[in-house]
Amino acid sequence: MCSKLKPLQIACDLRELPYQKNTTMKSPTLILYLTVWSISLAAAYYIGSHVENAPQDTDQAVKVPSDSKIPKLTLASAVEEVTTYKKNALTAYLSGDVSLLEDAFLEIPALSSEATRELLVQAFDLPASDPNRSRLIRDLLRQLAEREPVAALELASQMKSLRDSQRARVAVLEVWGLKDPAAAIAWANNALVDEPSRARNSQLMAIYRGYAANNPAAAFQQALAINDNDRLKNQLLDQVIKVQIESGGLQAAKIAVDLLADPEMQRSLRRELVDEWAEFDPKAAAAYVATLGENADPSIKSALVSEWAESDPAAAAAWLSNLDVDDPTIARASSSIIREWTRYDLAASADWLNSLPASPELDRAVITYTFRAAEEDPETAMSWASSIEDDRRRTWMMERVASTWKEQDIETFKSYLDKSGLSTEQREKLENSQSRGNGYWGRRRD
Repeated sequence: MCSKLKPLQIACDLRELPYQKNTTMKSPTLILYLTVWSISLAAAYYIGSHVENAPQDTDQAVKVPSDSKIPKLTLASAVEEVTTYKKNALTAYLSGDVSLLEDAFLEIPALSSEATRELLVQAFDLPASDPNRSRLIRDLLRQLAEREPVAALELASQMKSLRDSQRARVAVLEVWGLKDPAAAIAWANNALVDEPSRARNSQLMAIYRGYAANNPAAAFQQALAINDNDRLKNQLLDQVIKVQIESGGLQAAKIAVDLLADPEMQRSLRRELVDEWAEFDPKAAAAYVATLGENADPSIKSALVSEWAESDPAAAAAWLSNLDVDDPTIARASSSIIREWTRYDLAASADWLNSLPASPELDRAVITYTFRAAEEDPETAMSWASSIEDDRRRTWMMERVASTWKEQDIETFKSYLDKSGLSTEQREKLENSQSRGNGYWGRRRD
């Protein structure tokens, strides 16, 4: 019978499968298989019982009455049954089962507004010591914002942590900007009037990020229409350009920027455009910068080099070296290259730095190199420190290297002092230099 009746094929296949022990199979999966098998078996039984009374003419197809009560059970309904059987992960987590954390987050996008509100009450009751509390509340508020953004904002304001509250509001506003940017912007123009400028701007940028994700061209024009705050306008346009490029709209973003009539705004947005572009295709971004000619000012070139150096410092250095020797970008951007290159190759980065013409403007790059070299080769670092043009910077940097050198090898440090020809005052400063701690080197800004 299994070989003749196709409707029974699934059941037959399942019965004929050899039993194999699988100790790694999870219970929901096992239940799914059993459910599908049971459904197939029931269907096979029902059809088989009707076939027994059907005519035996092989040319006549087996007909099932149109009003038959065959259960219309599908694989989807089987999965739903298993899902229902499985314990609700969000409820379980809120009840203390931390093992279901990631499953809990996966459930949030399917929640109704009513269910989201109920779970938010429980989430707010979680102890502050729960490291996932703020993230869970933020994601639930984001889900509530799909239909009730104002209510979500009000709940976000009830969070005791100002930082968490601000992050939640930003998340809600980004959703609102995506769903209904006109309403979100209208709300912001009224509700954020008395907010400090920094908080107000960050929330407006969230709205425009959501807006740009859905309609970047409209978001660009909306931001461009702001007249009373050029700083805010540039920030919003930067956000739109960034989101547009990340969404694959590079060429549209480039055209929009190239068509701007305001030279200063165009320069600023070109810098943002090149910075984002260079993150994934620095060579193409460099070719674009070359087409700008004199309109490619040092800030645009520096943005290119800074981003390029993170992925390929040697290539960025080669591009920078091909600029005119008097191009101010060389001194400005060389420290970005050194900062990244010295992470991987002190010798190659030193050779390139040596190839650049010495100047006070290059001091920043030399200081950056010295910072990196001091931990691994303090003697070489001291040589670089002593080459710094500016007297104040040179003295300060030599003291920093001396403090590290003394900790690593006091004998070679003393030998250096004996051969250095430094004045008594200079020698005393280096001998008395104090270490600022391991984190100091990374945090110090020139």
